Amino acid sequence: MSDRINVVRKRLRELVEYEVEDKGIPSISYALVDREGTLASGHCVLSSAAHQVTDQTIFRVGSCSKMFTGIALMQLVEQGKLDLDADVSTYLPGFKPQNPFAGCEGRDPAKSAVTLRKLMSHTSGMVRESSIGHYLDDTPVSLADIVDGLKTSTLKEDPSACVFQYSNAGIDIVGRVIECVSGVEFTRHVRENVLRRLGMERSDFCQTPEIVKHLAPANMWTFEEDSPAPVFDMGGGGAAGNLFSTIPEMALFIQAMLRGGYTERGEAVLSPAMLHSMWEPIGIRGKASYGLTFGVGALDGWKSAGHNGAVYGYATHLSFLPEAGLGIVICATLDVVNALISRIGAFGLRLGLAARAMGREPDKPVRYRPLANDELEQLSGFYNQDRGAEVVEVRSKGRKLYLMGDGVPLRIQPRTDRDYVVDGRLFGPGSEYPYLDVAFERIAGQPPRLEWKGKSWYRISRPKPEQIPDDVASYVGEYGPDFSVTKIFYHGGGLKCTIEFFYTHTLEKVGPATYKMHGLLYDDEILEFDVRNESGVLGLRVGAMFLARRDKQERAA
Repeated sequence: MSDRINVVRKRLRELVEYEVEDKGIPSISYALVDREGTLASGHCVLSSAAHQVTDQTIFRVGSCSKMFTGIALMQLVEQGKLDLDADVSTYLPGFKPQNPFAGCEGRDPAKSAVTLRKLMSHTSGMVRESSIGHYLDDTPVSLADIVDGLKTSTLKEDPSACVFQYSNAGIDIVGRVIECVSGVEFTRHVRENVLRRLGMERSDFCQTPEIVKHLAPANMWTFEEDSPAPVFDMGGGGAAGNLFSTIPEMALFIQAMLRGGYTERGEAVLSPAMLHSMWEPIGIRGKASYGLTFGVGALDGWKSAGHNGAVYGYATHLSFLPEAGLGIVICATLDVVNALISRIGAFGLRLGLAARAMGREPDKPVRYRPLANDELEQLSGFYNQDRGAEVVEVRSKGRKLYLMGDGVPLRIQPRTDRDYVVDGRLFGPGSEYPYLDVAFERIAGQPPRLEWKGKSWYRISRPKPEQIPDDVASYVGEYGPDFSVTKIFYHGGGLKCTIEFFYTHTLEKVGPATYKMHGLLYDDEILEFDVRNESGVLGLRVGAMFLARRDKQERAA
């Protein structure tokens, strides 16, 4: 067995080292564990980086925080202090969000209450972000103030429909219920009742001098450059995403999950039955399922549970197989590389399964050949879709090739002389992005032809800028804070919104200056233009979240 584990350690480290250098990630840290201990762990730092990462280094783990908030809530349920299926107004007087879907055919009014079960499974219909203390707001606010602003907000979906709509605001409401029922401030309650009982002595839901001292440097990035990530506490103690932790302490959490809620000291943080109930799917969207603050799924037939996290320069993947007794946590210090580290995580778990004769050996990871000079020169340029208005650009930078499609830089790497694949910081094999396959037809004496999205794209000279219709021209521009600029632009015959750096959404007009968003993060959210906040500042509103116009800061008279 020891020889097999040595192979696991070697192959996992080789893959992480390769991806750090290939994708230019400042660092990736990981731990593969079973119920008894650590099978493989390490910290791989970019060769050009000047810092080190150790077991003492602290990371922001983003939405992995939700699992800890959920456990704190379920402890109160287990103590008989909460009912998962009671209307939340039972615990938060005055909580009555507006439901524009009430009375729709086929929906049960008796099941339209916003409950803790629905909030924890993202099926409550709540907006993604609150009006204050949201992901794009660095102003310190309390959970009480955040939830007060949500009490009369408008739902995106009827709760009786059980439609999965990811909501950070919903988990903030869960955190506020914990405060009200326990009588203890959220961060303190979770620290004492979850983190410390798990043996996570250096982890916390708020910054401390010790955390600041050992926090890993992390970068945000655009196509043009990488830059240091801002660090601030999420509003209200960040029930949805403000946990700081280390790789060894996140590994302790996984081990307790694999033991059915028991720590290595034999203490049950939550009963096995209550814990397993959190891993039953409720909210379903596409291939993804969600239980009670845990994502749930399967890996090669083995049930899986866990969560991903993304917060200003940090990306985290945590996944475990309860029945197989294996789990992995990976922390990267570059924003939105979750698809990549999720792929590494699956590879690590498969290595662990194979070492125990519980699964086949995973395929050897692909290593791409370097791009030749003539490829970089010949393939770069603009391409027009056959019989379509859309134009995309293929651009080279630093001996890498990017397809500037869908509002994001998609790095393309060669599989053969003709066939390429999207595999970069954002998306790659195994990710949710559906358009990974790219091909170029190169015929001597003719401009290359691009094959992508099942369509042909023909090389053209630099296109003229699209003519923006007068009725939407005033909406185009930049909104929100300096540390996370939201961009509205016109492309392919319609308005687009890029929010949280890279996530581009198509805007569907549903009313005067009002649009529905279609995309990954803010799907079905309502976006309103030409609105003003209470101070008279012009901007737009996404759900409950106001974002000020950056180039038109005049106030109302």
